[in-house]
Amino acid sequence: MPRSLCTKRKGCPTVFPIHAIWRLRRFVLATLMSLLFSGISSVSAGVLECGANTGVPTSVAQKLDKVLQQIITSKLGRAPGAVLSVSGPSWRYAKSAGTADPTNGAPMACDRPFQIGSNTKMMTATVLLQLQEEGKLSIDDLLKTHLPEIAAQLPHGEIITLRQLAQHTSGVFSYTDNAPDGTPGLMEGAVNDVKALRRHLIPKEMIEFVIAHGRPNFRPGEDNAWSYSNTGYTLLGLVIESLEERPIGKSFETRIFAPLGMERTYFWSAIPRSHFGLPRSYLSAPFEYETTDWNMSQGWAAGAVVSTVEDMHTFIEALVEGELFQNPETLSEMMATTTTTHPALVGYGLGLANKGPNLWGHGGQTLGFESEVAAFVGNGISIVAFGTSSSNALGFGSILISDALREAGALVD
Repeated sequence: MPRSLCTKRKGCPTVFPIHAIWRLRRFVLATLMSLLFSGISSVSAGVLECGANTGVPTSVAQKLDKVLQQIITSKLGRAPGAVLSVSGPSWRYAKSAGTADPTNGAPMACDRPFQIGSNTKMMTATVLLQLQEEGKLSIDDLLKTHLPEIAAQLPHGEIITLRQLAQHTSGVFSYTDNAPDGTPGLMEGAVNDVKALRRHLIPKEMIEFVIAHGRPNFRPGEDNAWSYSNTGYTLLGLVIESLEERPIGKSFETRIFAPLGMERTYFWSAIPRSHFGLPRSYLSAPFEYETTDWNMSQGWAAGAVVSTVEDMHTFIEALVEGELFQNPETLSEMMATTTTTHPALVGYGLGLANKGPNLWGHGGQTLGFESEVAAFVGNGISIVAFGTSSSNALGFGSILISDALREAGALVD
């Protein structure tokens, strides 16, 4: 969240076949490395070990230290503070860098909670698939089956399916983007407006914005068409609330957080309370515009969860091992991907992205945080990282981290 990986306003590349994505990925990585490493003379300054850091092979620690430092120094975008955690089968890298508060220089603590942004989509999709297992819906249901009044007002609303919404193949315009008619998006419009930054939104307002100002990116299900849409997940959240007859945050709590023991994870639809202990956050370098008071209601089912590194390790590991579903087939369906317009994604399933060989997860972006959450299937390695700006190297986090692990000999495809 907004995680607008591609919009027509920003200029979408064409959809790439799988083999082309891998070639382009390597080119992107080489370009990234040349930018990321330039200007970095030391990787030890400001890097602190977390209590969980243990048994890390020296070569792995050295490579991951560099990635961590890149998050706070990269020319591609940097953050005041960051935490990087990689859990291996017999070791755990867990370190922080930079500051949680640039005004007083307080070091970034490893257990600080953070806004996970669009990683929330994995949770929304998980609940949706749990409801399918319980026979309460089918992922191939038409949207109009569950939200007839809304579907009737959306362009192509009569043929949009829940699967298309979850996979970003519906073509529905994202309310977070500036509209084709020039109307500021409900998040992009808040970038330089403190009042808009703090504005509380309800899902109805998001949908009304799209109906009044949006334009479909393509016809639902059109061949080789993909466009990241936060509106799609707002609609899925409304479907879940309709079936569950309770707020979506309560569904997250009872279906995911409580069963997994995620005691420091919350769905939060307001300005984060001070006692959450979130670090101060910023739009981008040079950190002159603070976004700590961003109202998380603007993310809702697409990106309104606060969590911690430990809780997100728990979540992603449970998800990719199928622990949140009754049937193995459900996870397989979640991992059935379509090609995308983003070179860092091999494919996108149902709220779950394929980020490399056997690597599954998502990324998150709010107006103050960038994050990466992913796990490898079959080798016991999971990744959680965040930085306190909306634009930093974690936009390509899985590429950087997984290649660092390969270079250190800790990962073999």
